[in-house]
Amino acid sequence: MYRLFRNPLYIYLIGFALSFLVYMLNWSDLYPKISTSMIIFFTITFFCFGCFGVAIGYLKLIQKTYSQTKSRLIVRCAFILLFFYLIEFLIEGDIPLVSKLLGRAGVHYMEFGIPLLHGVLISFNSFLIAHTFSTYLSTKNKLLLKVYFLLYIPALLFFSRSILMLGLLTSVFIYIHYSEKLRFKNQLKLVFLGVVALYLFGVLGNLRSGGDYIYEQSKATEKFMKSSIPKEFYWTYLYVASPLANFQNTVNKTEKVNKDFVGFIFYENLPQIISKNFGRPLQIPQRDLVRLIPWLTVGTTYAKSISYLGWLGPYLLFIFNLIVYLTIIMFMVPRRSSYHITTLSILSVIILLNIFANMLVVTGISFQLAYCVIFAFFERKKFVLKSG
Repeated sequence: MYRLFRNPLYIYLIGFALSFLVYMLNWSDLYPKISTSMIIFFTITFFCFGCFGVAIGYLKLIQKTYSQTKSRLIVRCAFILLFFYLIEFLIEGDIPLVSKLLGRAGVHYMEFGIPLLHGVLISFNSFLIAHTFSTYLSTKNKLLLKVYFLLYIPALLFFSRSILMLGLLTSVFIYIHYSEKLRFKNQLKLVFLGVVALYLFGVLGNLRSGGDYIYEQSKATEKFMKSSIPKEFYWTYLYVASPLANFQNTVNKTEKVNKDFVGFIFYENLPQIISKNFGRPLQIPQRDLVRLIPWLTVGTTYAKSISYLGWLGPYLLFIFNLIVYLTIIMFMVPRRSSYHITTLSILSVIILLNIFANMLVVTGISFQLAYCVIFAFFERKKFVLKSG
């Protein structure tokens, strides 16, 4: 069971299966009933991901290849990254964390940074965190562990939750790849820590929203509210199940669609660094999912595609994504490369987060894979620091 988490395609099965199981708790009257068409769609995707996952395992395309990247290369990359961050801080004339602590308005974290460059820095930051951790586990070089924690500091300074989340999630998958076996006692510890983390997530949610408001707006069932289950766990239910609920709601509310193949390709298949900057100048209209309530914003990787092509959209997107995943696993980064495990772990996180939204088009996430491919290509060239 533990080894299943090393195969990115199995992560699709695990992630969406978990989402469906949480959905079946029925703690909210707001969420619609899952339709037959939805069940058929996910049955097909589960079957295909499962079959190709088995094939990847049979062909032994996933190997435990230790990263031997030189620490000098990682340190230099970290220095360059921090240098560009410094330029951003100087241009903005503000550090969002400091402004928050001093009670000043400051620059909002959503507006921080130089357009285009900031997205590149975030994606490279996340990639470097992942590969630094992979190389540390391989070499046990304590300098790399210091660099690993240092790379989180910019995220704290300008409130980048994406860097923090991606870094930690990818580190978990990297740890799984390098671990020979996770003892049962350690598994119990991880489960316990996970439950505590989910509880604290609910505590913070209640503190920020004021408690009862969230239960009223999302129509928490009377049965749940009267149960002995700690109400803090409702937040986990809400956020894990809401993407499926929004997907189903979009299906229910989208009876007839004027098909827009250009919009579908542009917004659902190309990186956001392209669509966000060229969509308006090119006058390509953008469509959206149909949300149950405004603040539940996500609808799995598939919901928005419904608005462009009806059910044809999710099926085409599923095929496109699967082809991309297989291409990356089979051809883009060699199994003997120091970047093999880093690539697989980043891909696993992307697939896992697809239960919330289409992560392949999110520049700060998907571009990590581009760095893996580039560094893996040049590590065999003489003019780049080789592993050793």
